[in-house]
Amino acid sequence: MPIILSQMLEAYRWIGALLVLSAHSTNLFVSLHDIMTAPHAAPVYVWWFAASFELGHQAVLGFFVMSGYLVGGSVLASIRKGKDFLREYAIHRFARIYVVTVPALILTFIVDSFGRNFLPNADFYDLPLFAGHYSASVFIGNVLNFQEIHTPTYGTNSPLWSLACEFWYYITFPLLLAPLARNYPNWFRYGGFAVGVAVFLSLASAPWFRFGFALWVIGALASLPIRPLIASRWGALAIYFAALVPIRLLVRGPLLAAHPWLQDAADLLSSLLLANLMLTVRYSPPEGWNALRPQFHKTLADFSFSLYSIHMPILILLRSIEDSVMGPEWAKQLATPAHWATLPAAMGVCIVAAYGFSRLTEANTGAARRYLSAALPRFTPAISQAESVRVFSAKVDAGFGLESTTKQKSLSGSNPEGL
Repeated sequence: MPIILSQMLEAYRWIGALLVLSAHSTNLFVSLHDIMTAPHAAPVYVWWFAASFELGHQAVLGFFVMSGYLVGGSVLASIRKGKDFLREYAIHRFARIYVVTVPALILTFIVDSFGRNFLPNADFYDLPLFAGHYSASVFIGNVLNFQEIHTPTYGTNSPLWSLACEFWYYITFPLLLAPLARNYPNWFRYGGFAVGVAVFLSLASAPWFRFGFALWVIGALASLPIRPLIASRWGALAIYFAALVPIRLLVRGPLLAAHPWLQDAADLLSSLLLANLMLTVRYSPPEGWNALRPQFHKTLADFSFSLYSIHMPILILLRSIEDSVMGPEWAKQLATPAHWATLPAAMGVCIVAAYGFSRLTEANTGAARRYLSAALPRFTPAISQAESVRVFSAKVDAGFGLESTTKQKSLSGSNPEGL
């Protein structure tokens, strides 16, 4: 991957996670319900614009598109190159999800149990939003990544719905493309395709699974073009942000209630424009943006997954503590300086907790992958007849001294995959 693209994705990851955290924290700790009827200071309007559900939602969609580009793009590249990739692919994807998800569920159980059983004011845990979310069966369903597909999200950790979608995209995408993987035998290719169709149909009852998969595939397909649609990275960036402004201001309130299709249209537009931005940056001059060069982008990105996965139960616990100390009506009052002071404090607790959590989980993803790679037996299906002919022909060519010529031609060409 070009350095400039890697730097941009690292910045997007931590900024996106911070937007989600900001939106949830603001909803819980600061009341801005008079934002349209009373004057406010300029920084309040800036915060209202940025720390919003809609921009947090767009950030989650961006995670889908980026995941499709990186993960789905690697699948497409491996198939085009004729690699036996499925074993290592499965190990990498399984470790990436489960090294964080299972500890996040355990942490959610601990935090929610404390809040429900030991705080004098725990009304939040009894909201209809969380009714039926605390059972062992729901916990197991979340371990299996069925949250918001066949079971609710466990406890108060509502953001986990997107991780279930990601997990099943990881599985279904390569299976649906298995017929194109000609280095595997026919029974494996078409059997895998049948399994992929069956899995996809069994999960497709969840509307967001279907729509999210389309956005994920957009990201994967963005890895294929050998040249960008827009040459200027500044132009592609400007178009993306220019679209986010009207999306933030218009896809809300009465207008959205009257025209629900606006949400899907906005989501599709922003995802296409982000995919276009990634494609443009991929083929941009290598010097990159100065603002993306500092090391802190990677440092923050390295625990953004953890921050996304555990922030909500921590915020609910902190709000319940606040209600127990100040009374349940205090947080509902119009924002005062005291309310604004609680906001960065709550966000800071989540960020510090996520960093510590990541040192035990996310930072060990590589070690988990190496362990699984060494522990799991290797299984390589017999190659197909067509692949056998190709291998035999390569050996014959090598015997006549043609292989070195072929390699020389290959080395002199370009690498359109770029991954």
